Amino acid sequence: MSRAPDYYPKMARNALAERRSKPRFQTVGLLVSVRRKGRLTRLQGTATNFNRHGIAVVVDQPLSKDAVVYLSLRNGDIQLENVVGIVHNCSSQSHGYRCGIQFRPHSQNQFDCDHVEKTLAILEARFAAANRASEKLAAS
Repeated sequence: MSRAPDYYPKMARNALAERRSKPRFQTVGLLVSVRRKGRLTRLQGTATNFNRHGIAVVVDQPLSKDAVVYLSLRNGDIQLENVVGIVHNCSSQSHGYRCGIQFRPHSQNQFDCDHVEKTLAILEARFAAANRASEKLAAS
């Protein structure tokens, strides 16, 4: 379980550490765009962390809590289009809006659920391995 940053009060660190049951991994080279349901335009975003269940992304416009969004994800040879997600939180930061989005691969709006789930798992494994290698390098 990852530890919450030290700049949070102790009580908040404990709450943050216990909220997420699956660890998120830092991303390298993950290109993200977000389209809000009912809109044609896409927001380009920067992924800050990822697992097969969700993603944190920084965009230049706020996204409403509980809004349905469609994400495009690209990393190397892997590309996923129109992954259904729901915005769980969005907060203003100095460089944009950090939004936590949960993937909804079993949504009735999701095309090819099995492919999406498998590809999200592959991306998660890729980032988990990269994070382990980075930690090992930092420890030596």
